[in-house]
Amino acid sequence: MFFIVLLIAIIAGGYFAFRYFTLCHALCKVGLELQEIKKDLTQNRILHLPLPNKSLEMLLGTINSTLAELKTERLNYRKREKEFQQQIAHISHDLRTPLTVILGYLKYIKKMESTEKLAEALGIIEQKAQAMSRLVAQFYDFSLLSAQGYACAIQELDACRMLREALLGSYQLLEEKRLDVEAHLPNCPIPAKGDPEALERIFANLFQNAGRYASAFLKIELSQQPEKVCITFTNDAGHCTPEDIPYLFERFYRKDPARSQSGTGLGLTIAKSLAEAMGGSLTVELIEGEGAAPALQFTLVLMPL
Repeated sequence: MFFIVLLIAIIAGGYFAFRYFTLCHALCKVGLELQEIKKDLTQNRILHLPLPNKSLEMLLGTINSTLAELKTERLNYRKREKEFQQQIAHISHDLRTPLTVILGYLKYIKKMESTEKLAEALGIIEQKAQAMSRLVAQFYDFSLLSAQGYACAIQELDACRMLREALLGSYQLLEEKRLDVEAHLPNCPIPAKGDPEALERIFANLFQNAGRYASAFLKIELSQQPEKVCITFTNDAGHCTPEDIPYLFERFYRKDPARSQSGTGLGLTIAKSLAEAMGGSLTVELIEGEGAAPALQFTLVLMPL
C-alpha cells in the first residue's frame, strides 16, 4: 500500500513538475515574443500560446486586445497630429494675413503726404488690428475653456435685452452682407440664469457666423418656456450639407476649403462650451427653410430663474 501511494505521489509530482517547466518555457517564449512586438507596435502582430492552457489563453487574449487598442490609438494619434499641424497652419495664416496688411500700410504711410489718404490708411490698419485682436481673444477663450479654467459668474439677466443689444451691435456686419434679418423678440424682459459676459460672446459668435456664411436671410426668435428659455438663430445653409452638421462645433472646422472666409473656426466651439458652462446648451440642425431650401437652425437653451 505504501509503495502504491509513493508511486502515485511520484507520478503526480512528475506531472506537476512537467507542467510547471512547460508553463515556464511557454511564458518565456511569450515574453520574448512580446519584446519583439514592443520594438515596433505599428505591426499587426499578436502573441501565440505554445501550449493549451485556459488561464494563459485568457491572459494572452487580454494582452492581444490591448495591443490592438494600442495600435488603433497610435493611428488615431497620428491622425490627430496631422490635423493639429494643419490647424497650426490655418492659425498662422489667419494671423499673418492682417499683419501683412498692417505692415504694408505702415510702409505706405511713411511715403504719403495727403491727410485724407492717411486717415483712410489708419482706418484700415485699425480694422485689421481689431481683427487680430479678435483672433487672439478667441484663442485665449478656447485655451481657458479647454483647460476648464473659465469660471462663469452665474446671475440673473434679461436674455431679451441682451439679445436685442447684440443684434444692434451686429447691425453693420449683417447690413454689409445684405441679409434679410427678421427678429421675433418679446416686448417684455425674459429673465434667465447665466453669465452676462459669456452670453454676450455667444450672441456675438452666432451673429458673426451668420455674417460669414449666410447669404440670404437670418431669423431670430426668443421664447420663454416652463423649464427653459429658448433662442434660435436660423439662416440659409449655403453650401452646408447634412454631412457637415456633426462637425460644426468641432474646433477649427470650416466648411469652405478655399478659405475665402476669415476666422479661426473656433467661434461655434467657444459658443457651445460657454453655453454648457452656464448650465445650458447649444445645438444645430438642418431644417427645411424658405422655398423648401435647407436652413441651419442654432438653438441656444438657457436656464430660467
